[in-house]
Amino acid sequence: MNELFGGELGRVGLERVVELAHRHLGLDVTYIVQLTSAGEVYRAAAGHVASFNVILDGEPVATTTYCRRLVDGDIPNVIVDAAADERLADLAKTHGAQIGAVIGVPLRLSDGRLFGALCGLSRTPRPQLDQRDVQFMSMLSESSINDLDELHSQDALRSDILRLVELEDLKVAYQPIVALNNDECLGIEALARFPEPFTRPDTTLADAERFGLGLELERLVIRQAWKILPVLGPGQFLALNVSPDALVELARRANQRKNLPLSQLVVEVTEHSVVDCYEALHHELAPLREQGLRIAVDDAGAGYASLRHVLELRPDFIKVDRWLIHGIARDHARRVAVGAFLSLALDLGADVVAEGVERPEDLRVAHELGLHAAQGYLLGRPTTDLEAVPRWLSSPGREKAPQRRPPKRSAPSSLRRQPASARPT
Repeated sequence: MNELFGGELGRVGLERVVELAHRHLGLDVTYIVQLTSAGEVYRAAAGHVASFNVILDGEPVATTTYCRRLVDGDIPNVIVDAAADERLADLAKTHGAQIGAVIGVPLRLSDGRLFGALCGLSRTPRPQLDQRDVQFMSMLSESSINDLDELHSQDALRSDILRLVELEDLKVAYQPIVALNNDECLGIEALARFPEPFTRPDTTLADAERFGLGLELERLVIRQAWKILPVLGPGQFLALNVSPDALVELARRANQRKNLPLSQLVVEVTEHSVVDCYEALHHELAPLREQGLRIAVDDAGAGYASLRHVLELRPDFIKVDRWLIHGIARDHARRVAVGAFLSLALDLGADVVAEGVERPEDLRVAHELGLHAAQGYLLGRPTTDLEAVPRWLSSPGREKAPQRRPPKRSAPSSLRRQPASARPT
């Protein structure tokens, strides 16, 4: 028996479990069904799936089937001649095929809670099925506990995200972006904040994307952040983090609307994000950039896509990741790397923003290098307190003001104030 599991009885995988059951028992179909309050959901299957109306991860089936009766203890684990058992008279209707034999065992999570059942069906009676086959399926069920725990956890997470979107249960924190030449607040970045049980915002957004809810969640964050726009002063902007896929879709919708305050918006595309088609992104963004929308490449220097994003998107802002900024005062290599981004930005007519500034000496070096703006705890911590935002916008955004020398170089102010679409490249 052990050779069926590749020499180990650890985590096998739900697909492997149903394949092993199907191969060993020789039935027409084997499957794992999850029993929920809304009905039964097929989660893995092997064999003639379509001919038995087994649809993986489909809508819950409310019909009371063999598996439900099995876990309730109404019928035994194996019935070799289902046609002769009145308790299974409706199975043919449920599965759209004549059922000759059934076998199954309950599936439980590691804490003992019921998950569902591992079941097998045959079109013809199978008198050879006995308790040894039931024991084999029970062993398979034990090997799948870790996978069931993970599946149950992911289902719970998806439900939590769906509930979050439906209830609009989130907050937006704001953080100032401060010009280094005069300490004025250029704008504020909107940062999503989610309630428990969610942890990091980027993790939550990534989970939502995995469940097909990413666009809805990003739209919700933008809609909440949008409320701060009337507070902005002339020339100040609201920066929004948007994934490339969501950006294409939201830009498509924005192109169908008029009178959007595009000159007050900066869209940040993180360098960790993969852009599948820059051409499609350019196509949707071009009309919006002509109307004043600006683009930023976020987290530059933190991943693999920095130069590709910068060269393809031709952004108005390059935001250097805190990993390069933190400790730049004492690290010559960091200064060289940031200087490279600055040289590229000057050639493109973009502004360079230092992210994650926490120490006065790092801020001083950022200014000496000629960076245009900075953002971080030293200048203002992210806050959901809307009363703090007007104070940032109407006064210098610095919480601490270290002495700084004049900058060595900077982009001409006339060039830096233009959207990228209006600049020479």
